[in-house]
Amino acid sequence: MSKITITINNQAISCVEGESILNIARKEGIEIPAICYLSGCSPTMACKLCMIDADGKRSYSCNTKAKDGMNILTHTPEIMEERNAIMQSYDVNHPLQCGVCDKSGECELQNYTLKMNVTSQNYHIRENDKPHKTWAKVVYDPNLCIMCERCATTCKDNLGENNLKAQKADLEVLDTAVWKEKMPKDALSVWARKQKALIAFVGETPCFDCGECISVCPVGALSTNDFKYKANAWELKKIDSTCPHCPMGCKITYDVRHNDSLGTPHIFRVKNDFYFNPICGAGRYAYDVSSSPQPKQNLQTAINAFKNADSINVGNQTTNEEAFVLNHIAKIQNLTLHNQEALDFKNFINAFLTHAQKTNLNHLDEFKNAQNVIILGSAINYQVPTLRYMLNNKLKLQKGSNAIYMHPLNDTLMTSLSKSLTHIAYREDALSVAVGAIALAYLENVENNEDAESHTLRQILAPLLESKTTITTPIEREVKKTITSTNEAGEEIQQEIIEIIKETKEEVKFQALLEANINEFDALKQILQNTPLLVLGAEVYENPQAQILAHILGILEHKGALKVLLIPPFANALGLAMICDFSPKRADSTYSIGYRTSGDFVCESDCVSIDDSQKCATQSPDFILPAINQLEGTYTSIDSRILPLKPALTFKGYDLSDIAKAFGMKGEYLIDYTSLICGCEFDDFENKFANDGTDMRGYRFKSIALTPLAESQSNKLELPHYQTYNAYKLHSPSQFNAYTASSVHLQNKIGIYVSNALFAELGIKEGDLITLWDSTTQVSGALYIDHRLSEPYFLINPMLKGADRIFAQNQWAKVELKTAELSGKMAESKPESEPTRSAL
Repeated sequence: MSKITITINNQAISCVEGESILNIARKEGIEIPAICYLSGCSPTMACKLCMIDADGKRSYSCNTKAKDGMNILTHTPEIMEERNAIMQSYDVNHPLQCGVCDKSGECELQNYTLKMNVTSQNYHIRENDKPHKTWAKVVYDPNLCIMCERCATTCKDNLGENNLKAQKADLEVLDTAVWKEKMPKDALSVWARKQKALIAFVGETPCFDCGECISVCPVGALSTNDFKYKANAWELKKIDSTCPHCPMGCKITYDVRHNDSLGTPHIFRVKNDFYFNPICGAGRYAYDVSSSPQPKQNLQTAINAFKNADSINVGNQTTNEEAFVLNHIAKIQNLTLHNQEALDFKNFINAFLTHAQKTNLNHLDEFKNAQNVIILGSAINYQVPTLRYMLNNKLKLQKGSNAIYMHPLNDTLMTSLSKSLTHIAYREDALSVAVGAIALAYLENVENNEDAESHTLRQILAPLLESKTTITTPIEREVKKTITSTNEAGEEIQQEIIEIIKETKEEVKFQALLEANINEFDALKQILQNTPLLVLGAEVYENPQAQILAHILGILEHKGALKVLLIPPFANALGLAMICDFSPKRADSTYSIGYRTSGDFVCESDCVSIDDSQKCATQSPDFILPAINQLEGTYTSIDSRILPLKPALTFKGYDLSDIAKAFGMKGEYLIDYTSLICGCEFDDFENKFANDGTDMRGYRFKSIALTPLAESQSNKLELPHYQTYNAYKLHSPSQFNAYTASSVHLQNKIGIYVSNALFAELGIKEGDLITLWDSTTQVSGALYIDHRLSEPYFLINPMLKGADRIFAQNQWAKVELKTAELSGKMAESKPESEPTRSAL
């Protein structure tokens, strides 16, 4: 799109041709009222408040595209008069309960009623009885609903679930013949629309742990019992922070107020910038888990443990500053640092960037700008939900965009996002073949590929290339023929018949791809014609052939065949990988520190829910650390951004900075080490989006120091020996770590999830305890239904006791149902206490 110039309220503005006037105005900080429109979503034109004068004609700015030379006026007397009438229509029969409404103080209906100078009510209609409804964690009060439909819009255009719609309701019919003489046309249209329908949950499967519809609601119609009537909006202190649960690093805001006469701070809810950053249920609801505010003061015991240790296991929730300190202590004490997931990720990054001949990772901007996307090695609906939101938004709103989702799991939500999404369900052992298929598609597309890198690719892909074969398939073809015959009168009659011709069709195929169940090779060839973005997940980094896969993909990026975006395997994996000198776990370790994970001496949060009436700790570490919502520090996101974590709750114990002083480190607080990591002081970090949605948060590092690659023993892709599996290691929906596992607010719990069909076959009640085993190890967990799963897999949460041993060699396993304890309830199925104390 070309750059053009338009005028808004006598202000010349440079913009992109075809962009909506409302979005342009918002970018420039020019206010055009709108209640129904969400930036980045499709317009509904439900509220009509965004009306403008465009070159002398009435238009709606949410749906008006910019053209060169346009002259826009946003606040003419006629427009202001009509907006006043629209707000009057919205206010008709709206309950006068602002004093107790959860939205009061941040209600857009309140704000616009005042802004449009509504001082009297000229309209009326008989009110109807509108009973409350509930779904997921939502309480819907239709009496407060103004039918802006923002909830339905975000559910469709952001989440991709289409669970909410405006549904015809039995309401008092507006007599338009009477009112059309008494009010402006647009105001009448808005009022009539409000009297025809209400929001209804129409999803075919249940909704759990989302709440984005609550976030976007401009009034108090959508709320949750977790917050309802608990606090007033104007009393809440807003603390901007970063979600600690997955690698996306979404911006969240803790709403905090005292909860007792002592002034003890309490988190009442988490909010998000819904215009630019929808968040998942874990980010929204798992805010309640923290450490005991006044833990045992056993600092010297912890210092002695560090002095006696020979290794440190670094947990996935460790912050950048904690990682920096641990790495320094390890060097001083000659200790080894361990986190296998982060080490695999670090090694993959190093190999990939080396072969791509670059030193920087690609960012989320590449995802937003890419026309075509391939996702491989990640069940993103579970592992990075907001990346799935971005994919859905792209497919819904970016014309001509396409996606290929490559994963063995048939997640029906993913496949329902768009007709432009192709699912390639390769076999469980065939991830390396899937990567090879992408490279093979590139080689097939390019005629002149005799350069050195293409030669290397062919060497690596030799087992795939050698499987090339010609397959002959019998086909039948219909041919229309006209035959001539003579009737009894001797007249010639022509008759059209269809004749079936049997033929054979020869196709060139790669047998290795067919055996891997990769039957959509032509779709890969097609999408690679336009430089797609390849999004890679953790299953690639953990693959035994990860270094060869990094070599393949590095060459493809260097040749411009595609761009690669790496999904870190957990929330701060990129930060840990960049900071820590990890090594494989020592078999001869005699005493280990478990820092936010298991070990002989465990330093971790004791995970107490502030909203649990019993206030029971779910973990028993040796040294209690502050939880993530109690400390200052940083995480590094998928976007290569070092993002700030801010404390919302008090903690009056010690942390790692106090231990570090015993080893000669001078920082008074952990954030004193932030500048040593990135060159920026912690207090200088921004945490906001610009008016146009540009991410201004944190500090983005630009390059990564690479190390020389070890000489490879093999430079050829190995084809797998296929086995049969029925279990997959996967965090349960909404579950990521010990904090989400301990939350009392999340509906989805730690457990073993199965499809509806397998659940019916098992004949066990949901929530009952089952035990699975692989002939040597067993794992027990509560059984739940995953309504989006269509195959007969057991999805086993890695936090369940025994899961680490069942999946020691692979993400997939073959298990059998050992017992079904029908009396076992959800409470009996607790995750393995992480960290756990290992045997001395």
